[in-house]
Amino acid sequence: MSVEGIIDRIIADAEAEAKKIMDSAQEEARSISEEGKREAEKYFEKQKSLLDEKYRREKERMVLNKRLDQRKNMLQARRKWMDRAFSDAYKMLVDQPLSEYKQLVISLIDRVSHSQGEEVVFGRKGEEKFLEELFKELNKRKKRKFTKSKERRDFPWGFVLKKEKVEINMSIDSLFKYKRVDLEQKAWEIFNADV
Repeated sequence: MSVEGIIDRIIADAEAEAKKIMDSAQEEARSISEEGKREAEKYFEKQKSLLDEKYRREKERMVLNKRLDQRKNMLQARRKWMDRAFSDAYKMLVDQPLSEYKQLVISLIDRVSHSQGEEVVFGRKGEEKFLEELFKELNKRKKRKFTKSKERRDFPWGFVLKKEKVEINMSIDSLFKYKRVDLEQKAWEIFNADV
């Protein structure tokens, strides 16, 4: 083999080796590129999933907030209605005619009185003459002896029943304060039956 043949052979082997190295490098580059694409797709899917979950939670939170706001507005409206109903009822009782007041007071005294000799202290409603008539009718109807106190207390409607150191406060303020809780509870149960 001649020198030229040897050189041609070395060049051919070098070219073949270079082609092999180039093919291997291109294959490795292609593999790295595909791996990069897979990693990028995986990252994209993960980020998309996180964003979807974040969006879903945000949407859910907004819906819940909207429902809470609606419920809060409904409860405020019901509260206003209830306050108005109690205010109107209070005013109706304070402004009721004396004849109705008289019958109601006699009925309430009969309901809460438990013994003889109780003293009745009235509020501001009614003149002395009217209260004297009320007392006559009360003692006549109930066949018990009640004493009308000379003292008058500062409430617009009702009475206080006293026996020694025990008092039963049947003033409008007391009745509304203690009965309102029960009445509101019943009203809320009716209101919230459909909620």
